[in-house]
Amino acid sequence: MSGFSDAWLRARADWDGPARSRTVEDALRVWAGGHADRLVIVDLGAGNGNNQRHLAPLFSLPVDWLLVDNDPALLAAADSRAVLKDGDRLACRTTDLGSEDLEKLIAGADLVTASALFDLVSMPWLDRMLDALEKHSSALLAVLTYDGRMEADVNGGETEMVRRLFNRHQQGDKGLGPALGSEAASVLSAGLRGRSYDLFEGDSDWSISVGDPGADELVSGWVSAASEIAPELASEISSWGAKLLDARGSHIRVGHLDHFAIPRIS
Repeated sequence: MSGFSDAWLRARADWDGPARSRTVEDALRVWAGGHADRLVIVDLGAGNGNNQRHLAPLFSLPVDWLLVDNDPALLAAADSRAVLKDGDRLACRTTDLGSEDLEKLIAGADLVTASALFDLVSMPWLDRMLDALEKHSSALLAVLTYDGRMEADVNGGETEMVRRLFNRHQQGDKGLGPALGSEAASVLSAGLRGRSYDLFEGDSDWSISVGDPGADELVSGWVSAASEIAPELASEISSWGAKLLDARGSHIRVGHLDHFAIPRIS
């Protein structure tokens, strides 16, 4: 997997929380409330623990958390900042999700969760993960999967150009094979329905003000990715980024989709 800095993950946490789908979280609460015993939750690509910290207050039952990532420094941060109530337990595992045996990793999990992961994975990897999920009858909570939408308060034609180029870049190999990128949300929906899961979905779009911590890094990342795909347009793309970041008070919207899936009872 491509690495992300702790500073970037902390910045995006301020956008992630308000963006999450309340429809999906309500369904998660109902599902969790139907359990009598402690929950086992595996968080894939856990990073610095943003997802764990957001989810922890939603569960009244004690939880055994397993946070999985390839970056030991980020996992150390996740461990030190974890939100845990009495009875909760937390373990961290440093591993490469590209070579990890997903079936063994998921075995015993009531819930598998991941934040902003599935747009970075390949179709074969996703199929293996969903097959493992189905075999063990685990639920899935996938949040903040990028779905290809991008809006900004600057020249619409230039923004659309950058969006298309960025989306092409997102389908490069991020460490788990050719990434699904902007197709991930729809592919995930289809894969879950095809495996007899009941599915709850909801938009989880970022709403970002230019000037927010992390906004410069976000736009710079778009500029870099788009310029890599179309180097002949690098000057035009850089100009677009500069105009956007200079437009204080303007807004950026980035499209995401949340999924919560539980095995269908029939």
